Amino acid sequence: MSNTQIPQGFLPTTQPDLFFEDNEVGRMKKEVWEASDDEIDAILADYGIPSPVEWARPGSYIQTTTRWQVEANRKKNDIVFIPVGCTELHGRHLPSAADTLYVSAICEGVRRYTAKRGAPVNLALPPLMYGGHPYHHIGMPGTVIVREHVVREMIIDVMLDCGTMASVSS
Repeated sequence: MSNTQIPQGFLPTTQPDLFFEDNEVGRMKKEVWEASDDEIDAILADYGIPSPVEWARPGSYIQTTTRWQVEANRKKNDIVFIPVGCTELHGRHLPSAADTLYVSAICEGVRRYTAKRGAPVNLALPPLMYGGHPYHHIGMPGTVIVREHVVREMIIDVMLDCGTMASVSS
């Protein structure tokens, strides 16, 4: 590591080509990176991970939440999670939904974590399962390619509509 030049504003790690920003988020990333297996297990337990997927659980996503609860949640805060994954081949060892399953589990974990602390997020939307891909993925079995600008426009439309929910009343 003595031969490695550390860029200004970054923190070194034991891996010579890996640095973290010297700010609150970067220090947190470095702490997690350097954590032991037991420390990682404790962090995951705080977020209720692992746990079953909550896609069909009442109140977990907007489609499984009754209107009165959506309205009540909206009055508490305006935080909305939109998990974005991809449907793409990751080799013979993983399903094409791996990205979507991981990002959904992370969002669900953060929802559980904030709820335990009395500050639940407003709502979560179901995952957008088709992210933008480089065109060299065309023809790969298990990969569904959606143009990047289409994904971006979809997210913008969803965000804009979430913003209008506040103005619609019973």
